[in-house]
Amino acid sequence: MELGNLGFIQNIIENEGNKSLQSLSTEFGREMSREDCSYAKEERNLLALFRNITSVMLVPKSNNEPFQPLMKMADGSRSALPADLSQNELSILAGRVESINHVALKARIYDLLWICCKPKKPLHAKCAIDLYTKDGIKPDTWRHTGKNEIERAYRLARQLNDIERVTKIENVLIYSFNNDAEDFVDIAYSVAELVENLNALKEHHLKIAERLENLGSSLKSKSYFKDAIRYFELSSRKYKKGSNEDKHVDTLVQAAESYALDAESHFNLDGGSKLIANSLFENAIHAYRKVPAKYRDEYSIDERISKLRHGLNESGKYTLNEMGLFQTPIEGAEERAQLSKEYVAGKISEYEALVYFSGICNVDEYDSLMESEKKSMSTNFLSSFFGSMQYARDGRVIAKTPSVGLGDNEESVNATLFDNMVRTFSYNTKLNVKLSIIPALHQILSEHNFSKSFIFEMCDYSPLIPKSSVHLVSHALWLGLEFEFSTAIHIIAPQLEKIVREQLKKAGAHTTHLDKTGIEHEKGLSTLLGMPESLEVFGQDLLFELTALFTNSIGPNLRNEVAHGLLTDNAAYSEAPIYAWWVLMRMTIHSIITSSEEKGNAG
Repeated sequence: MELGNLGFIQNIIENEGNKSLQSLSTEFGREMSREDCSYAKEERNLLALFRNITSVMLVPKSNNEPFQPLMKMADGSRSALPADLSQNELSILAGRVESINHVALKARIYDLLWICCKPKKPLHAKCAIDLYTKDGIKPDTWRHTGKNEIERAYRLARQLNDIERVTKIENVLIYSFNNDAEDFVDIAYSVAELVENLNALKEHHLKIAERLENLGSSLKSKSYFKDAIRYFELSSRKYKKGSNEDKHVDTLVQAAESYALDAESHFNLDGGSKLIANSLFENAIHAYRKVPAKYRDEYSIDERISKLRHGLNESGKYTLNEMGLFQTPIEGAEERAQLSKEYVAGKISEYEALVYFSGICNVDEYDSLMESEKKSMSTNFLSSFFGSMQYARDGRVIAKTPSVGLGDNEESVNATLFDNMVRTFSYNTKLNVKLSIIPALHQILSEHNFSKSFIFEMCDYSPLIPKSSVHLVSHALWLGLEFEFSTAIHIIAPQLEKIVREQLKKAGAHTTHLDKTGIEHEKGLSTLLGMPESLEVFGQDLLFELTALFTNSIGPNLRNEVAHGLLTDNAAYSEAPIYAWWVLMRMTIHSIITSSEEKGNAG
């Protein structure tokens, strides 16, 4: 790519005026894709270059990687990064940067030159700093771009140990924070938050804390509780850094009071407000718990928490009612149910019918489910921007899935991915029960009678079932054949845990742990399934199925629900216990088949 004339680039910039870099990136991309485009190849390459450098996101917290791709998908694909720039492209930018009349774009180019050019030239960084801070702090652009640019400038100045520029930026920050003009008051918290994150203006901790407290009190008096909470919490941190413990605690309490007042306000409203109130009551309790023990009596913290717990319970009861229920019709349901009946029909013996019945469902394969959810997160990435909460039937929050942004780390992405897999599994479980298991079960029961002794002998023959549990397991399976799934699940959950424990022991795994007093305790099902040996013993597909069904709070969580007496009548008669019964039946049948094959091969 030649250095070329950037006149047409400058024309595009001037037509866009002082719009953001993202707007420029869109316009450069639009010019490239015009059907009547008459640009030469070199000009199109320049358009692509400027589209890419304006598309990257400034993430100023990192000195090493301050720019991140605008788009980063679950499959690893991404949009442009500074590392993609060639030496030729960097030379073009360096040769033409001074001819650019757009301040933000000029700052971006100097910053990219500082990052990418070898050896580094401090002049590039200093030019970027001066351009980032050229107009000081402007309230109308602060939240969109200004805050990130000021932060980047400050970090660059500190990286260069440029005391003069550091001091200049700090003066801009404290002036803007103390400015009583309405538009500056609106961004006061954000400015103070940046000062906190930068660990700047250490000599101003107490003054900043006092102003934040006053602004928070004003907001609280106007019932702007959400904003007041932020001001009080940041004020409390600043008081602590300024070594004023009494004011640190007092502002902690004011933040907690604001949470409580906001919760009560929402609780008294209609239209889904109980759900919000429930979360706010929880936040208020957590906020009061931050108060140190020696201040708890002074502020009557225990009494306040007790009152909030009552509000938490009351709002939780309303939450599930507010959520409502939405169902969509299932396409091809009748055809699938009929195919399930035909699959198990006409078998000669009871055992043959159960063998076919054990294969009636298309069980989710872990790898396929993961790829499907990765693709879903990639194509519908906006759905992952928002976290979610899982509620128990009594209104308690029992699980939370974090939101996933464009630049989040692999751990948070994987956590959200796994939660989505469990949700999809739970949905598929309901379909399998309604359209396969129940229709097929009705069919085999219309053709065969299953005695208790037959089921007992089957379990006794299975190498999977511990000999000490044959009566219990066979009774649970027989109860399912009588459609007594609500009773069966109370046997299945603990016995499934015992089966898992015994299988792991056979594989040489340690299924117990010692407490600090030397007492040996058995590990619970969740811990057992999380052991490395479980993957080897059960395989990835069955391991995920058992985890999603019995121990994950996003799913039915049957082990916990049964063990702690939390299973309600409605839950006991839902699809999950039926599927759990079928899983145990399938595992029993398959263990017999596998054992017979192994004996045959050995013979």
